[in-house]
Amino acid sequence: MTERVGQLVVRAFEVLIVVCLAVMGILVFGNVILRYAFNSGIAVSEELSRLLFVWLIFLGSVLASAQRIHIGFDTLLHRVGPRWRRALVTFNASLILVGCVIFIVGGWSQVQVNLANSYPVLGISYAWLYAVALVFGVALIFPVCNNILSVFRGDREPLTLDLGQRIEGQIGRIEERQTAAHPPSGERPQ
Repeated sequence: MTERVGQLVVRAFEVLIVVCLAVMGILVFGNVILRYAFNSGIAVSEELSRLLFVWLIFLGSVLASAQRIHIGFDTLLHRVGPRWRRALVTFNASLILVGCVIFIVGGWSQVQVNLANSYPVLGISYAWLYAVALVFGVALIFPVCNNILSVFRGDREPLTLDLGQRIEGQIGRIEERQTAAHPPSGERPQ
């Protein structure tokens, strides 16, 4: 159940990131074409693109952490025993959780301060810009806590994956899906 909810949240973040990137691309490209071809432009293009870019970065950071594709320096973790590994991961996660609290508290205060201020062209509150800190702070708590739990359960799964490991994992998942969808002759799908 928990794993299914986690997969749905990850999928939602992926969709939001794709939508942000697509809208940004359309706005910026459309604005460039309009400026050079017709000497006009889309008024909201710059402000909305900037806002979407900020959301894209923060949502992408959470997604990278959840999928364990963020930059990590885990050389020391591979050289120490399980006890020190748990201690290092817990210490690191504690620092990140403190950062999450800072983002939540700071984001909340910035949202309150900027509720009355609005973008000149978009006309929406600047609180939308600072609300990403709240979403980031709350959302990052879950993958960080999952990392702590996995280390205490004794999982030997790396906390970061290099490119080769990610590619091999994707190939394995694709092969599993293909085998399940098209079993070798003589076998029936389950």
